[in-house]
Amino acid sequence: MTAGKRATGDTRGFLHSRVFQTVAIVLMLLAGPATVVVGSFMVAADSDLVRNGERTSGTVTEVDDGRRASDHRFSIDYLAPDGSPQRVWADWPLDGKPAVGDVVTVIYRADDPGTAVLEGYDGPGTSVVGVGVVLTGASLLIGTAMLVGVLLRAGRGPEPKGA
Repeated sequence: MTAGKRATGDTRGFLHSRVFQTVAIVLMLLAGPATVVVGSFMVAADSDLVRNGERTSGTVTEVDDGRRASDHRFSIDYLAPDGSPQRVWADWPLDGKPAVGDVVTVIYRADDPGTAVLEGYDGPGTSVVGVGVVLTGASLLIGTAMLVGVLLRAGRGPEPKGA
Protein backbone atom coordinates (compact mmCIF):
# COMPACT_ATOMS: atom_id res chain seq x y z
CA MET A 1 0.00 0.00 0.00
CA THR A 2 1.37 3.41 -0.87
CA ALA A 3 2.03 6.10 1.70
CA GLY A 4 -0.50 8.36 -0.03
CA LYS A 5 -3.28 5.82 0.44
CA ARG A 6 -2.37 5.30 4.11
CA ALA A 7 -2.30 9.04 4.70
CA THR A 8 -5.84 9.44 3.35
CA GLY A 9 -7.08 6.46 5.36
CA ASP A 10 -7.69 4.26 2.27
CA THR A 11 -6.76 0.80 3.52
CA ARG A 12 -8.51 -1.17 0.78
CA GLY A 13 -6.41 -3.66 -1.13
CA PHE A 14 -5.82 -4.34 -4.79
CA LEU A 15 -9.11 -6.23 -5.20
CA HIS A 16 -11.01 -3.04 -4.45
CA SER A 17 -9.27 -0.95 -7.09
CA ARG A 18 -11.45 0.22 -9.94
CA VAL A 19 -8.86 -0.86 -12.50
CA PHE A 20 -8.82 -4.45 -11.22
CA GLN A 21 -12.61 -4.62 -11.03
CA THR A 22 -13.00 -3.19 -14.53
CA VAL A 23 -10.47 -5.64 -15.97
CA ALA A 24 -12.22 -8.54 -14.19
CA ILE A 25 -15.63 -7.51 -15.59
CA VAL A 26 -14.23 -7.14 -19.12
CA LEU A 27 -12.61 -10.58 -18.89
CA MET A 28 -15.89 -12.09 -17.69
CA LEU A 29 -17.74 -10.33 -20.51
CA LEU A 30 -15.31 -11.89 -22.99
CA ALA A 31 -15.22 -15.33 -21.37
CA GLY A 32 -19.01 -15.64 -21.08
CA PRO A 33 -19.86 -15.34 -24.78
CA ALA A 34 -16.75 -17.34 -25.74
CA THR A 35 -17.94 -20.15 -23.47
CA VAL A 36 -21.42 -19.97 -25.02
CA VAL A 37 -19.88 -20.28 -28.50
CA VAL A 38 -17.68 -23.25 -27.51
CA GLY A 39 -20.63 -24.97 -25.83
CA SER A 40 -22.82 -24.33 -28.88
CA PHE A 41 -20.24 -26.02 -31.12
CA MET A 42 -20.18 -28.98 -28.72
CA VAL A 43 -23.99 -29.22 -28.78
CA ALA A 44 -23.99 -28.99 -32.59
CA ALA A 45 -21.40 -31.78 -32.83
CA ASP A 46 -23.51 -33.96 -30.54
CA SER A 47 -26.64 -33.20 -32.59
CA ASP A 48 -24.79 -34.14 -35.77
CA LEU A 49 -23.65 -37.37 -34.16
CA VAL A 50 -27.24 -38.18 -33.11
CA ARG A 51 -28.42 -37.64 -36.71
CA ASN A 52 -25.59 -39.45 -38.50
CA GLY A 53 -24.03 -41.85 -35.99
CA GLU A 54 -24.24 -45.59 -35.62
CA ARG A 55 -26.44 -46.97 -32.86
CA THR A 56 -25.77 -49.81 -30.48
CA SER A 57 -26.79 -50.89 -27.01
CA GLY A 58 -24.69 -50.13 -23.99
CA THR A 59 -24.91 -51.17 -20.37
CA VAL A 60 -24.69 -48.81 -17.40
CA THR A 61 -21.68 -50.02 -15.41
CA GLU A 62 -21.18 -47.28 -12.81
CA VAL A 63 -23.34 -44.54 -11.29
CA ASP A 64 -21.77 -41.67 -9.32
CA ASP A 65 -24.26 -40.19 -6.91
CA GLY A 66 -22.42 -37.31 -5.32
CA ARG A 67 -23.94 -34.47 -3.34
CA ARG A 68 -23.32 -31.88 -6.05
CA ALA A 69 -25.15 -31.96 -9.39
CA SER A 70 -21.78 -32.07 -11.15
CA ASP A 71 -21.18 -35.46 -9.49
CA HIS A 72 -24.24 -37.06 -11.10
CA ARG A 73 -22.42 -39.03 -13.79
CA PHE A 74 -22.66 -42.57 -15.02
CA SER A 75 -20.60 -44.77 -17.31
CA ILE A 76 -21.81 -46.98 -20.11
CA ASP A 77 -19.81 -49.80 -21.66
CA TYR A 78 -20.45 -50.93 -25.23
CA LEU A 79 -18.65 -52.83 -27.96
CA ALA A 80 -17.40 -51.19 -31.15
CA PRO A 81 -18.00 -53.05 -34.45
CA ASP A 82 -14.42 -54.38 -34.31
CA GLY A 83 -15.17 -55.92 -30.89
CA SER A 84 -13.10 -53.44 -28.90
CA PRO A 85 -14.65 -52.40 -25.56
CA GLN A 86 -15.61 -48.72 -25.30
CA ARG A 87 -16.80 -46.55 -22.43
CA VAL A 88 -18.67 -43.26 -22.43
CA TRP A 89 -19.59 -41.06 -19.48
CA ALA A 90 -22.72 -38.95 -19.27
CA ASP A 91 -24.53 -36.77 -16.74
CA TRP A 92 -27.85 -38.00 -15.50
CA PRO A 93 -30.68 -35.59 -14.79
CA LEU A 94 -31.93 -35.32 -11.23
CA ASP A 95 -35.24 -36.91 -12.21
CA GLY A 96 -33.80 -39.81 -14.22
CA LYS A 97 -31.10 -41.64 -12.28
CA PRO A 98 -30.01 -44.79 -14.13
CA ALA A 99 -29.21 -48.04 -12.36
CA VAL A 100 -26.24 -50.32 -12.91
CA GLY A 101 -27.28 -52.87 -15.52
CA ASP A 102 -29.71 -50.56 -17.37
CA VAL A 103 -29.45 -50.78 -21.14
CA VAL A 104 -29.24 -47.48 -23.08
CA THR A 105 -28.75 -46.54 -26.71
CA VAL A 106 -25.23 -45.37 -27.54
CA ILE A 107 -24.67 -43.35 -30.72
CA TYR A 108 -21.06 -43.37 -31.92
CA ARG A 109 -19.00 -42.25 -34.91
CA ALA A 110 -18.39 -45.10 -37.33
CA ASP A 111 -14.80 -43.95 -37.96
CA ASP A 112 -14.12 -43.30 -34.25
CA PRO A 113 -16.21 -45.56 -31.98
CA GLY A 114 -14.75 -43.87 -28.88
CA THR A 115 -16.64 -40.67 -29.74
CA ALA A 116 -20.16 -41.29 -28.53
CA VAL A 117 -23.26 -39.77 -26.99
CA LEU A 118 -26.28 -41.33 -25.33
CA GLU A 119 -29.71 -41.09 -26.83
CA GLY A 120 -31.95 -39.03 -24.56
CA TYR A 121 -29.16 -37.50 -22.44
CA ASP A 122 -27.54 -34.08 -22.77
CA GLY A 123 -23.86 -33.93 -23.55
CA PRO A 124 -21.33 -31.69 -21.77
CA GLY A 125 -21.94 -28.86 -24.26
CA THR A 126 -25.24 -28.03 -22.57
CA SER A 127 -23.44 -27.37 -19.28
CA VAL A 128 -20.77 -25.30 -21.02
CA VAL A 129 -23.44 -23.09 -22.60
CA GLY A 130 -25.07 -22.70 -19.18
CA VAL A 131 -21.81 -21.59 -17.58
CA GLY A 132 -21.31 -19.06 -20.38
CA VAL A 133 -24.80 -17.63 -19.90
CA VAL A 134 -24.24 -17.31 -16.14
CA LEU A 135 -20.83 -15.63 -16.65
CA THR A 136 -22.28 -13.20 -19.17
CA GLY A 137 -25.30 -12.38 -17.01
CA ALA A 138 -23.26 -11.91 -13.84
CA SER A 139 -20.71 -9.68 -15.56
CA LEU A 140 -23.46 -7.58 -17.11
CA LEU A 141 -25.18 -7.14 -13.73
CA ILE A 142 -21.96 -6.30 -11.90
CA GLY A 143 -20.78 -4.02 -14.70
CA THR A 144 -24.10 -2.17 -14.72
CA ALA A 145 -23.95 -1.74 -10.93
CA MET A 146 -20.39 -0.40 -11.20
CA LEU A 147 -21.41 2.02 -13.95
CA VAL A 148 -24.39 3.27 -11.95
CA GLY A 149 -22.10 3.76 -8.94
CA VAL A 150 -19.61 5.76 -11.00
CA LEU A 151 -22.39 7.89 -12.49
CA LEU A 152 -23.90 8.55 -9.06
CA ARG A 153 -20.51 9.55 -7.63
CA ALA A 154 -19.90 11.81 -10.62
CA GLY A 155 -23.27 13.50 -10.08
CA ARG A 156 -22.43 14.32 -6.43
CA GLY A 157 -19.36 16.31 -7.31
CA PRO A 158 -15.96 16.09 -5.61
CA GLU A 159 -15.65 14.73 -2.05
CA PRO A 160 -15.09 17.40 0.61
CA LYS A 161 -11.45 17.73 1.70
CA GLY A 162 -12.10 17.07 5.40
CA ALA A 163 -14.22 13.94 4.94
